[in-house]
Amino acid sequence: MRTSHLLAAITVAAPLLATAALSAPAHAATTTWTVVNPNSNGAFSAVSGPLVVKNKSGTMIFTCPSLTSSGSLPAGTRTTSGLGAIKYTDLITCTAPDGAAWRGQFTAAAGASNFTGKSYNPATGTTSLVNGDLFNSINLVFNTVAGNSCAFWTHHTAMTYTNATSALKATTAMVKLGKTDTGALTCQGLLTQDETITFATEYKVTPAIKITATVS
Repeated sequence: MRTSHLLAAITVAAPLLATAALSAPAHAATTTWTVVNPNSNGAFSAVSGPLVVKNKSGTMIFTCPSLTSSGSLPAGTRTTSGLGAIKYTDLITCTAPDGAAWRGQFTAAAGASNFTGKSYNPATGTTSLVNGDLFNSINLVFNTVAGNSCAFWTHHTAMTYTNATSALKATTAMVKLGKTDTGALTCQGLLTQDETITFATEYKVTPAIKITATVS
């Protein structure tokens, strides 16, 4: 198997005023993001509970005991939605329901695993994020240990971060399938290209970081 395939929108009374009003550009809302991180270099580490991976039909693919990741969420205020990135995740061993072994590994070879802020709920202190929202971004690469019958990478991972608990929760991800040496897609009967899978786990982030946003 070639792993390189892993590594893609008033009317007013006076006509003159009406014309001016219609020609004026609409005010675009601006979201200002603020990150507070006690680490001056922006670094964080995160350890999760079990990772559960299911395909779109709800079939269990495998579970992993834990994920240990690290990255950067630099302190500061910005009007861009790029907040930081996961830069590394330890090699993990996972297990399918039939006992088959899977391996998971982080790679940044095809693009940074960026955090993009999507929305903020001030009532709950929760931010909705996407991790790895570039087409060729890679979060994690998974493959069967024996036989190389299935290999895929995750991207566009939907996550939430809650300030009060420092909890970074992943819910779903999209998959890109690996190919065999003959160019055929792997994971036949288990996964399909670009499907959205359940990718459920919850990290505890250290140090306690605070993410907020205002719209003006």
